Amino acid sequence: MRTYPIPFNEEARIRALYAVPGLQEASAGIFDAICEATRKVLDCPIAHISVVEEDTQWYKSVVGIELDRMPKNNSFCTHTIMSAAPMVIPDLSKDPRFETHPMVAEGGPGARFYAGVPLVLSSGQRFGSLCGLDLVPHEAPSAQQMAILEDLGRAVVAALENVPPKPVEQAEDLSVQSTFITLVGHELRTPLTILTGSIQLLEKTQASGVNSALVASAGKSARHLKELVEKVIQFSDVSTGELHLNETHCDLQTLLDDTAKLMLPNPQGQLKEISCDPDAFVAPVLMDGDQIKIALHALALNAINHGGAEVAIGSRLDAGGNLEIFVTDNGNLDESVELSALYKPFVVGGNLNHRDARGGLGLGLPLTRKLVELHGGEFEVQSDEQSTSAIIRLPAWRLKAPEVPMEQMTPPAPDTFACRGVA
Repeated sequence: MRTYPIPFNEEARIRALYAVPGLQEASAGIFDAICEATRKVLDCPIAHISVVEEDTQWYKSVVGIELDRMPKNNSFCTHTIMSAAPMVIPDLSKDPRFETHPMVAEGGPGARFYAGVPLVLSSGQRFGSLCGLDLVPHEAPSAQQMAILEDLGRAVVAALENVPPKPVEQAEDLSVQSTFITLVGHELRTPLTILTGSIQLLEKTQASGVNSALVASAGKSARHLKELVEKVIQFSDVSTGELHLNETHCDLQTLLDDTAKLMLPNPQGQLKEISCDPDAFVAPVLMDGDQIKIALHALALNAINHGGAEVAIGSRLDAGGNLEIFVTDNGNLDESVELSALYKPFVVGGNLNHRDARGGLGLGLPLTRKLVELHGGEFEVQSDEQSTSAIIRLPAWRLKAPEVPMEQMTPPAPDTFACRGVA
């Protein structure tokens, strides 16, 4: 399983990275000097300037060790670029995210201490990091040391971009905003669809009395829409297409129950219920409960609109100890849907506007995939003649993580769904 998270705006980030004229693999004296200064500031034997591409990481400069281009699974910096804040790990072997990392685990070089700052282009996109490494644990650096490291990081970017005294105005990446609005806009419409469908059924049945289940569904969707709009505003940046995680310890049982309680009308006006697997694996999970809730509600709505008569939600552990949360229905895929195309950026069944998929598939899949990848997880759709399952797979360390590192925490949003804040 992949061990690193993928930024929500990965396609735009890569475009910005390739547009930097000074970003070539050949090193230069100024970058070596910055790495030497980083070693001295952090009292580390190793320092480097990394560049994180689609599948690999390479180095503009490395001092203290020889490093070649490596897969992102072997990279710490893929985590650093997920936030605008520095990432500091005093002992990598004691962090659930990295305890099995090939650079940390037995048989590898035995990396222990890491401190890095993301390198942020003037466009706002993050392309890599400036960091220090050691093979022994360290105490966390002082605020002054980290301030100097951040200044050195800005020097790296200035040298690469050759920024004049008055920064030039950056051209907007309009595709970033278009894609972001398309995907997030779909999820803003999801609770509205539930809300309007419930109200329409209420209007049709008002003569025979109020249906309490429909009233509850409409009210729930209205509250969900209000919360969702607030979360999108607080934790997103439409100018760069970024979405940030508000990670807290979440109760998985509450998340499953919340989705299972949805009683929604399909396009034919028939109410469908979602059952919860009684044997579901449940435990506290470190994640953004609101974002995973968005993904599960999108999958549930797709199953209700396009899937079979029976819809179920559950969770389990796979052979590697990773958490799988699944939404299954007893329908099968339409012949027009190509499973291989579902995993391409912003593609649903081969076309972003293709909404007539069968077996629980629809426009919510691209956003679901990106939200899961933002958590360092994987999204998969499995289908046979009897059923279709949409599976969210989260890495095993999310079940073991005791807390969110303070240097990477985003300020929590109010009234976070089914989660308790981390001390």
